[in-house]
Amino acid sequence: MKKLFSFLFVLSFMYACSDIEGNLVGVSGRDTWYPDVLGPGKMPQGMVYVPSGAFQAGEDDEDIMGFHTARKRTVSVPAFYMDATEISNNEYRQFVHWVRDSIAREKLYRRSAGEEAERWVNVPDNFFREPYRTLVNAGSDVQGGNSPFQLFMDSANNANVDLTILALMGEMDGTKGNTKAKVKPKELVNGLTFDFKAKNADTEKGVVITDDELAGIFAMYAFKGDKKKGGEADKKDEKSASSKVKYTQGGRIDNRKYFTLNWLEEIDYEDPEVAFMLSDMYLSEAERFYNRREIDTRLLYFDYYWIDYKEAARRGKINPVPESRKAGVAYDIDGDPDLAKRSPREPVGKDQKTIDNHRATLMTMDQNTSKVWVDETTGKVVPQDENGQPIVDDNGKVENLSLNNINSYEGTVLQNPGQDLDMGFANSKGSHNAIRGHSDRSRFIIKERIHVYPDTLCWVRDFTYSNNSPMAQNYFWNTAYDNYPVVGVTWTQAKAFSVWRTQIFHSWLQSNGDLFVNDFRLPTESEWERGARGDLDMAQFPWGGPYIRNENGCFLANFKPMRGRYFEDGGFYTVKVYSYNPNAFGLFCMAGNVAEWCSTAYDESTYEFAHDLSQDFEYDAKDGDAPAKKRKVIRGGSWKDIGYYLMNATRTYEFQDTAKSYIGFRNTMTHLGRGGKDIEQENGEEIQTDIILN
Repeated sequence: MKKLFSFLFVLSFMYACSDIEGNLVGVSGRDTWYPDVLGPGKMPQGMVYVPSGAFQAGEDDEDIMGFHTARKRTVSVPAFYMDATEISNNEYRQFVHWVRDSIAREKLYRRSAGEEAERWVNVPDNFFREPYRTLVNAGSDVQGGNSPFQLFMDSANNANVDLTILALMGEMDGTKGNTKAKVKPKELVNGLTFDFKAKNADTEKGVVITDDELAGIFAMYAFKGDKKKGGEADKKDEKSASSKVKYTQGGRIDNRKYFTLNWLEEIDYEDPEVAFMLSDMYLSEAERFYNRREIDTRLLYFDYYWIDYKEAARRGKINPVPESRKAGVAYDIDGDPDLAKRSPREPVGKDQKTIDNHRATLMTMDQNTSKVWVDETTGKVVPQDENGQPIVDDNGKVENLSLNNINSYEGTVLQNPGQDLDMGFANSKGSHNAIRGHSDRSRFIIKERIHVYPDTLCWVRDFTYSNNSPMAQNYFWNTAYDNYPVVGVTWTQAKAFSVWRTQIFHSWLQSNGDLFVNDFRLPTESEWERGARGDLDMAQFPWGGPYIRNENGCFLANFKPMRGRYFEDGGFYTVKVYSYNPNAFGLFCMAGNVAEWCSTAYDESTYEFAHDLSQDFEYDAKDGDAPAKKRKVIRGGSWKDIGYYLMNATRTYEFQDTAKSYIGFRNTMTHLGRGGKDIEQENGEEIQTDIILN
């Protein structure tokens, strides 16, 4: 026992004398980071590691075509992971099936009855009632608007929010010296009101939902009633569990946003009941061939989001020139024609912007206020009364006035439509420690909707007077082509696939308690060329030599050899994605088979103006843009191309909204860490001798 006490005493003494206390040592308890994502020697499945490095981009020989689009220059690229092969039909089919099954699960959830509906979703363990859900979802908007600093700027609202949350947590009761009767309902600046006296008292803190209430939610499709009068459930089923559900709890549709789809529940498409509920996913009777009941692939749409970082990174107050001002038109706003004629706000430094529909066009009433008059990029103006409420017609509908009718404009005040917000604070001496931030970052979260099924008819469309119908009929869905590269995919579809792949990977990491990593994406043009060269400078082809045959006279890639003798290289159309020998980085078919989409927008002079640090050129083309702005780089050549297009330096393009039978893609992911040649040396805790200069 004495030894034990002695040991504890020495241990406590050592702890007390530790040099850690009071010193800068960083955050403890964080897991060791492995740059190869999943642990030593592991990385995303199917990918290889390409270390950081510089390489000589551009032509390695005479520019025989005279294009002058790839002059020689040194480019440095950070480390990244790259798919060892092109995305195969079977891999892309996982994406298509995921979209199909998610749509089917959504329909089954909405159309099943009672407990059957619960099969298709995951219900949170602690299902919040109102106003919990409103507070949780609102975030900083609880404080009134999109400024997270509102709470600290408004002392009265600060107290209201505090008291409301304390009441919801069960802290505002008589035992704390403050009875419910003495506390009046609090109204937050966003209009949310919470009455302490009406607080749920049947559970410990008014949070947990009962089994009966949960059953009632699933028994009721959606709430039907007058919320202002307290609401009621379905009148047809007053005696059921759903009749006990309060309007604030809603039904299946009202609560869908709180649930996630249950992917562990298999869908039996052959089950008669399931087939009946999913009947609108199939081809109509008139469109069936020999009465085959098949999924209508035209209905397979994928909603996804991406962040416009370049737009979000812009600084300075927005100063566009509205089209109306260009044309000399003035709007009569509140009878003050001079207001619309005012010059835009002063730009900050060189940050003056030209008109761009992605940014709000603002005409301000006061340069120092967050309120503006007209947002011209919305296309509509909602008239408001003197209290700031929308003006409705006899049917209760809000009238949207078109921008084209200049006489329709009324004084319309919009709150924070996206202008930069000064988040600074002036001290008593007058120093303003200002940082500028966007008042509403939601405008940089871009929502897209894309049709995911490949264009199988591209095999017929791409070639005139050529019989390729068998490929159109079988290439994507038949198991014979599972390991062949997917084709008929547009640049936007490839981008959507990358987002989907990122989300399922991040969801898996999150379920394991791991950190997110960089996104899967299309490679930039410089990354693609770095990967193709395989650390072999001045190499004309991915295999290193200047010749397209090996010493035995065999072709080294799948392309159009000789005078159209397509099968001389071993493949007629495409071949399996792991055909031929990999290059020095372990990448297959970087030349031939299918050309590959890059994220980079195509411009003939990119090599003249792009930065030598991770060279890239991005442009998000709009529908109304000229075709030249919709060009995206494709690299590597394909099964139908001559040998020139297989060269590492050859640059060409295709339009982002076109699908071809000879274009596919592969993904990359930026490496986290230094990115040296030996990835194993970076694994685990980094030490001071990580980089030793001899």
